Amino acid sequence: MRNLIVINLGDGRCLSSAVGGKSAFSWVCEYARRLENAAEGIALIGRKDSPGQDGFRQARLAADTSRELVAALGELAAGCDNIIYVFGDSPFLDANLCLKMLDNHAKYYAHYTFADGYPAGLAPEIIAVRALPALAALCADTGEAVNRETLFTLIQKDINAFDLETELSPKDLRVLRASLTVDTERNRLLCERLAGRLGAEAPASEKIVSLLEEDPAIMRTLPAYACVQITDGCPQACMSCPYPIFGGDVSAKKGFMRTDDFCLITEKIAGFCGDAVIGVSLWGEPSLHPDFPGIARAVAAHPGLSLLVETSGIGWKDETLRAAAEALGSRLTWIVSLDAADAATYARLRGKGWEEASARANMLLAEFPGSSYVQSLRMADNEETLETFYRGWKEKTNNLIIQKYDWFCGFLPQRKVTDLSPLTRFPCRHLQRDISVLMDGRVPLCREDLKADEVLGNILTDSLEAIWEKGAARYQEHIAHTYTPLCGKCDEYYTYNF
Repeated sequence: MRNLIVINLGDGRCLSSAVGGKSAFSWVCEYARRLENAAEGIALIGRKDSPGQDGFRQARLAADTSRELVAALGELAAGCDNIIYVFGDSPFLDANLCLKMLDNHAKYYAHYTFADGYPAGLAPEIIAVRALPALAALCADTGEAVNRETLFTLIQKDINAFDLETELSPKDLRVLRASLTVDTERNRLLCERLAGRLGAEAPASEKIVSLLEEDPAIMRTLPAYACVQITDGCPQACMSCPYPIFGGDVSAKKGFMRTDDFCLITEKIAGFCGDAVIGVSLWGEPSLHPDFPGIARAVAAHPGLSLLVETSGIGWKDETLRAAAEALGSRLTWIVSLDAADAATYARLRGKGWEEASARANMLLAEFPGSSYVQSLRMADNEETLETFYRGWKEKTNNLIIQKYDWFCGFLPQRKVTDLSPLTRFPCRHLQRDISVLMDGRVPLCREDLKADEVLGNILTDSLEAIWEKGAARYQEHIAHTYTPLCGKCDEYYTYNF
């Protein structure tokens, strides 16, 4: 069978991002050469604004949308039977794994073959050229932007119309949330560490999987999520929140973080991490900040950052929400925490404000349907009405979040309905990926450190690199299964923000 390797260059970062002393694209070219007996040649696809690359038999085509991608694949692969589709930012693609997938693809005459359970960046997607017309028919008229999941997302729209083959990882490693790509500095650093351990060896999925499992320390690269307290007041004293207990009369508080200080924080995060999600709901209600559009603009000033607003839905002005959305566009996400399906349950769990909160949730879903979510905490106190909540909002949106209850290491009564914790404990994801920032700039160990007993530094005066490095000691303790009294009682270690 005639197979064509198609490399998606994306925005071209793969041509300059180095891993092990050479670009990620160079690694992918070496991978392609290992497949030369199984492929007819190599072709390139990229965004319209990405740089080209000489030396390939087929012309390079641009593809910014799913429709353009499918059309480009069809043009490049004319006369071929299958496409081996990979991304140029994946330095550890395993040629032997690809050959195994090709054998099964041909044996079972599949339309589409993919790997499951492996970290992203180890395996290709294999698509039969004969399946491209059906894929083209599934593309939206508006044309969704091309991403790493484009082909599979299209197939999911009518999955029964395609014959699929799946290459399963011997061990499901999705729990690691690892991406062996150079699309972010965080992921590039992980790849750099793996390259140092591989040496001159050709990438092999078995070896890489073993390294990830045996040395969890390499997974702690750069923060991906920063949760910042921008106000100290809150209109509600929710029974599931510890803040009204340790924070005092939160309804009377009027403090807020200066916009200039928040700008400094975003500058440091962007400079250190490159990209990150900035949450502004550590403690306090973000709607009470007097310059929330300025907060949004501070995030918007850095293309790699996005803003997450988790809110009660109370206290907002329409013009404030729209100004924030205008500044950030798709880089802004809203989560309205309701926790109840009716006014009576809401009053018992959260207090006053049901009408305003539910109206605000409806407004956000109507004006920003792709980036607004409705959330309910799941706990014993609302379990009986949770299905009603879910069914009621499901009629309006698919953007529903059911959040686990957090007892904050024993600070609150245990109200969880079921135990979701893994059978075997692994190092804390929040120590691996998150930082928390209080209104005065102090960075406690994590959100669970309610009294800030362990402060890693002050982001307004200290370098973020030094703060982040100081937190590595606790992460190393988790690797050794050694826990402080706080960490020992925590059941948030396996939850994941971004």
